[in-house]
Amino acid sequence: MRTLSILIPNLAGHGLLGVTLDLSRASASAVTPQAPTGPINLAGLTREGIKAALIAGEACAPDKAKMRTAQIWRWINHFGVTDFDRMTDVGKDVRAVLADRFVVARPEVTERQVSRDGTRKWLLKFAPGVEAEAVFIPGVGRAGALCVSSQVGCTLNCTFCHTGTQPLVRNLTAAEIVAQVQVARDDLGEWPSPAEGRQLSNIVFMGMGEPLYNLDAVAQAMDVVSDGE
Repeated sequence: MRTLSILIPNLAGHGLLGVTLDLSRASASAVTPQAPTGPINLAGLTREGIKAALIAGEACAPDKAKMRTAQIWRWINHFGVTDFDRMTDVGKDVRAVLADRFVVARPEVTERQVSRDGTRKWLLKFAPGVEAEAVFIPGVGRAGALCVSSQVGCTLNCTFCHTGTQPLVRNLTAAEIVAQVQVARDDLGEWPSPAEGRQLSNIVFMGMGEPLYNLDAVAQAMDVVSDGE
């Protein structure tokens, strides 16, 4: 059994309460994403993931994979591009190979809502029957917070949460979690990464699902979005 012990404030009195979560609660068959079909989407992958994809797809020689990965990573995660043709420091012949074997794609935005106070909500479709929400709330933290989902549905049935009434469909992959940040930054116009006066300054897991039940993907996604570039 895989468990995690945490301490939370005792709101009824003083001190802390100990809580142990069983991270193996949901069955693997119910939460494991299916293997992707079609071209591999490089958006949202870790550096090592991109490097491995380039080598496996024979898009570059293994001795050049680290250099090529650094170029592609910067275009995807610093500049936010979704078109290989815009990766101008990559040779045209290499760009053609990349476009033939890979994509840099966002999930479909099936619904977008903007409130009077500037709050934005996106319903994102990752696969047939697999949709989750991300919400940007201005004025939280230094500038604004993006609430991202880690699962489609949930298993906890917390009485205060509507998501708890929805059955768990599956965990989101690390790339699907990263994609929520990318979609928000697209909509807020916040590329390249070090844009001055950016609105999105905080990321929290307060959307669909319990992130501690999808800990590996959540940790990997946070490695990507907190990278220096």
